[in-house]
Amino acid sequence: MIAPSQRSTTLGGLSYYLTRAWKRSARFRVGVVIVSAITVLAFLSPFVVPYPSEGWGFVPINQTVEAGQPPSLAHLFGTDDKGRDLLSRVLLGSSTALLQIVLVVGLSLAIGMTVGVFAAYYKGALDTVLNYIIEVFLALPAILIAVPLRMVFGPGLHVVVMAMVLTWWAWYGRVANVYARSVCEMEFVTLSKLSGLPGYKIIFRHVLSNTSPPVVVQAVTDFGSVLLEASAINFLGFGLPPDYPDWGVIAQNGFYYILKMPWISLIPGLFILITALGFSLVGDALRDELDPKLRRRWRLWF
Repeated sequence: MIAPSQRSTTLGGLSYYLTRAWKRSARFRVGVVIVSAITVLAFLSPFVVPYPSEGWGFVPINQTVEAGQPPSLAHLFGTDDKGRDLLSRVLLGSSTALLQIVLVVGLSLAIGMTVGVFAAYYKGALDTVLNYIIEVFLALPAILIAVPLRMVFGPGLHVVVMAMVLTWWAWYGRVANVYARSVCEMEFVTLSKLSGLPGYKIIFRHVLSNTSPPVVVQAVTDFGSVLLEASAINFLGFGLPPDYPDWGVIAQNGFYYILKMPWISLIPGLFILITALGFSLVGDALRDELDPKLRRRWRLWF
């Protein structure tokens, strides 16, 4: 049983912080609206896109006629250099963006929290070795890891996910380790050890449950950074195939036509920016509620 003084920091207590953030923070409400809109688009896009085949990368038969058309009633976002409807590709790209975020953050969080909490609990040589390993992976940029992975496994979503998980898990390992160290020093953990409770039960029943909330809030804040990094990998051509509906890929397709057809790169770039902003607003507001000391001065304007 978790100590009464620690109930407010368990995963169940996150609903309290969500409710309080919604009532007190305009930033949080704006961020939730943005994230909700993108999420709805991601789920509905396969059913509402006007040109599904073009959205998935197939070139239309009348390519020479349709190529490079500016935004109009027929094509609200215009067409790309191959005549494909940009609205369809951008809407389908929202699904790809959220899928990358969920996979990268979910896997990184699971690996990082496990490593960080175990290192903090057992301390000693294990803590030293695991922290050295974390330092090594923190120093590795995901973009450089993606290059050999693409050469070995070929282009695809798996390359982006593997390259980013190999670096992001270390970040969550470090964050979880810092919080878990303070939890392990608390009285209810010491009493659990003295009562003869096995170490793995103490970790999962007490340490992990009390370490999770701040780490999860940090993960929500990182959603925008993960999106930016995944888009950069795809923009540079180290991740998804050239015709895949992804915002980074679409922006790269229009890079060589930036002066002649600026909407090809500008529109997916705006979607990346707005989505990253939404996740950052939600994460920052939650972090402020979880720890008021971290509250930023610019909150006065919101």
